[in-house]
Amino acid sequence: MKETTSFGLTITPIRAWTHIVDLPAFVFWHPSYRFRGTAAPDADVSLTFSLLKGELPLTTEARIIAYERAHRLAWQTGLGGIFALREEYAFAGTGAQTQVRHTIAVEGVLSPLGYLARRGLRKAMQAQDAALIRYLSKEARGNGLTVNRHRRLVRKAQLARKAAQ
Repeated sequence: MKETTSFGLTITPIRAWTHIVDLPAFVFWHPSYRFRGTAAPDADVSLTFSLLKGELPLTTEARIIAYERAHRLAWQTGLGGIFALREEYAFAGTGAQTQVRHTIAVEGVLSPLGYLARRGLRKAMQAQDAALIRYLSKEARGNGLTVNRHRRLVRKAQLARKAAQ
């Protein structure tokens, strides 16, 4: 099973990609994902996500399977050939216009069970995309000037507090 959404942004592809590969910053915009680790080719990172409207947090390892500067970031998690979830953000565009394609694919022996949750997955992806659009729009407006040291220190402190929670 595979679901894909797409949307446009008024931000350059490299800036959009830079924000997506900042995995610890997902805490600022993503409704349910919390990453620990740094995105790099073939890196293993810790991923905590919520099921059942946030009542069942699950932590697993995710492997970065695509890391293409300004073009694509993808990760995969799961149980070998039994169940695998692959998520990808792909960026295309020129200048200050970027088209983002968000894809989630469920693979493996248990993948037919994904069809039962297809409607919920589609709604979750739309909520994730809307949150990303809000976050990147705010970042694009707020970063018109150079980022000063105070702002970086405040952001670093916010990340540390969120990680401690």
